[in-house]
Amino acid sequence: MSFSTDSRRLFLDTDGVRSWDSGIFQRFPKAEKVPITGLEPGPAGSWDARASTIYGSVLVENGLFRMWYCVMPDAETHEENPDHMFTCYAESDDGITWRKPNLGITGQHRYPGNNLLPMPGAVMGVVRALPGADAKYLAATIVIAPFEPDVADQWGYEYNGGGMYIFASDDGLHWRQFTEFPIVQQGDVACLVADPASGRYLLYHKVGLMHGLDTRRSFIGMESTDGVHWEGYQGFGAWRECFVADDFDDLLAQQAGLRIMDYYGVGVYRAGDLYVAVESVFNIGSPLRFVFAQNPNGLAACRLAYSHNGMNWRHPKGRPAWLEQSEPGHFDSGFLVTANTFVEHGDDLLLYYGGSSYDHGWCINTDFSLRTDVPLSAQRDSARIGLARIKRDRFASLYATYQGQFSVDAGRRQGDALFVNASCPKGSLRVAIAELGKTDPLPGFTFDDSLPFTGNAVRAPMRFKNARVSDIPTDIKLTALFDLRIGEVFGYEWGAEA
Repeated sequence: MSFSTDSRRLFLDTDGVRSWDSGIFQRFPKAEKVPITGLEPGPAGSWDARASTIYGSVLVENGLFRMWYCVMPDAETHEENPDHMFTCYAESDDGITWRKPNLGITGQHRYPGNNLLPMPGAVMGVVRALPGADAKYLAATIVIAPFEPDVADQWGYEYNGGGMYIFASDDGLHWRQFTEFPIVQQGDVACLVADPASGRYLLYHKVGLMHGLDTRRSFIGMESTDGVHWEGYQGFGAWRECFVADDFDDLLAQQAGLRIMDYYGVGVYRAGDLYVAVESVFNIGSPLRFVFAQNPNGLAACRLAYSHNGMNWRHPKGRPAWLEQSEPGHFDSGFLVTANTFVEHGDDLLLYYGGSSYDHGWCINTDFSLRTDVPLSAQRDSARIGLARIKRDRFASLYATYQGQFSVDAGRRQGDALFVNASCPKGSLRVAIAELGKTDPLPGFTFDDSLPFTGNAVRAPMRFKNARVSDIPTDIKLTALFDLRIGEVFGYEWGAEA
């Protein structure tokens, strides 16, 4: 019998919960911010003097953290495009202390000693290519204007209009054009994710929509098996809408003292059969525009969503915040966007994010031209990269302050052991296993047979006094019952016996 290599079930999604008592509640922990160093914007005149941010990605390979991210040089005039971005590369041994290597690849005459990549535009995700691709990596990048002189114009790329292009690489540093024409020709933010379990790439792209007489930044979803041919987009309106703000979102924005809400970015991670999204939601204030165009003024923070197929998304009840702005004066007090996905690192999940010191629109007019009353020097060092951390898969829990029981549909046994992601340092957790639809647990798998778990672990094996999980037949569907005392359970999974 072969089993899925990833059978995790997270209690961010409660669809599988079948019974619970009055002592069980759902809790949504927030992410922890961890200081990092080495990625700060450079001095005046450098390629990254104005801002460093990450719509891009971090991968860990042979113990080395590799980051692809976006930077902005100083604005030279108030007539300049506010979204003047380059793509950069950095490395770290621990994910905390970063270095910007002198790559010597491009732009050396203009910016000596830089860590610039020749990839045009702003990177929106770097992923390991799926099997069958003639490359090790694929990247999505948004090109707003013709290729930058001295940086990306000498590398044989063909500019066929602004929009989203896919590039390929064998080392993550030298890139070749993978799609001749843009996949989408509207919007300036996207998220590329590789999904090996389904053998596809997912691409989420910002577009403009209407909700009543308010214009919205929203995200559509596309999928591809080769990175070249994409399903889910055939032009304006002929697309799959994935992330669209609604009336409840506007109510949340108004409770925060602003007017409406829309989506500014998204990062997507897969755990078992569940997709988890970190949404950058934009609370917009006055003045609202009365034409079909983006509203520039407001603040952004992050919250969670989940999906069973990567296209249809739902929110935890109440849509609670997951990562919020810091107090004024910090690098992330105004606006937050995220990398394309989480980094799995030991027992932790790491999400790198870009934080802006100021609110969105602080230095631009409603037509997105630079404000002449804001000195160009004031824009320097206005955005940096930060790190949010949680324990593995601890997006939400079912918890008991005193005592409670709940049961879940656990499907068929998919491994020789059952593991729980739980924290009960002052309490305990017991598990019983029954055949689905049956009242009594299987022999040897009652609560009395269960050895209580006490402690805090992301993958603790549940053991029984006189039986082994591998004794359970694999051809029957199961119910897992949890008896919880002063603690919380974030999820469970089947796996190999240690």
